[in-house]
Amino acid sequence: MPLPVKYYPRSKLLPGLPTSMQFYTIAEVAIILATKVGSVHKWIQEGLLPAVQFGSEQHMLRIRAQDLENFIDMHLRNGLIKADHL
Repeated sequence: MPLPVKYYPRSKLLPGLPTSMQFYTIAEVAIILATKVGSVHKWIQEGLLPAVQFGSEQHMLRIRAQDLENFIDMHLRNGLIKADHL
């Protein structure tokens, strides 16, 4: 008997998925902010943008949607740092 749908892994693209379970790659964050991947890495290294590392490889860094929203509110909207395109 198959498990109910709610137990299957969900994509971040599914509506209704809690923000705490939505993650973005570095490249996706760069696209969202219309900036360079290097800038996103720099913000992570400086501790401005929290990231979670899955596994032992750096390419497995992910940014929670809520952390990205907080970063935008605290840093970009307040003018503390600027994205490359601004």
